[in-house]
Amino acid sequence: MTARETMFHRLRNFARSGEATEHPDTPGPDAMDGTEGVDGVDGVDGVDGVLDLVFEWFRACFSPERAQDRAGIFHYEINTPLGVRHRYVSVADGSCTTSAEPGQQPNATIGVALHDLVALAVGELKGTDAFVSGRLKISGDVFFAMNWIEWFGSRSVQAPDSGQGEAG
Repeated sequence: MTARETMFHRLRNFARSGEATEHPDTPGPDAMDGTEGVDGVDGVDGVDGVLDLVFEWFRACFSPERAQDRAGIFHYEINTPLGVRHRYVSVADGSCTTSAEPGQQPNATIGVALHDLVALAVGELKGTDAFVSGRLKISGDVFFAMNWIEWFGSRSVQAPDSGQGEAG
């Protein structure tokens, strides 16, 4: 199994571990510290480990051919069981970098819960459905944010295990 396939499977398993939760913001009876389902998922420990894996996946999915000479910064505000975490994805000169620290003013801010972010990354949730239902919020340049689908997105990335279909 390639590194990309391993990443995809780990994220998909995490996304599916949250599917049974009808109300992801309400801890279940077994929740002691609000991190249920986050620790120990396929060897990924903790919220920041899951986020690192998600944004590593995004870097692997980036399509410089589709971004061409366009540039900008996406700011993610991720609601986690341990509070809000921030990640920045910068696209410039045909490359993509990610960081937990802001470098410059972002073009768009995308607010989403951790489980929804992972589900979006692996195609278990469509961005338009998340946006329409209020599970994904965009502020700043909404038109810039729409580039995400083309540059990283669901319709341009195939699930590594199937060779067909959507992956994000």
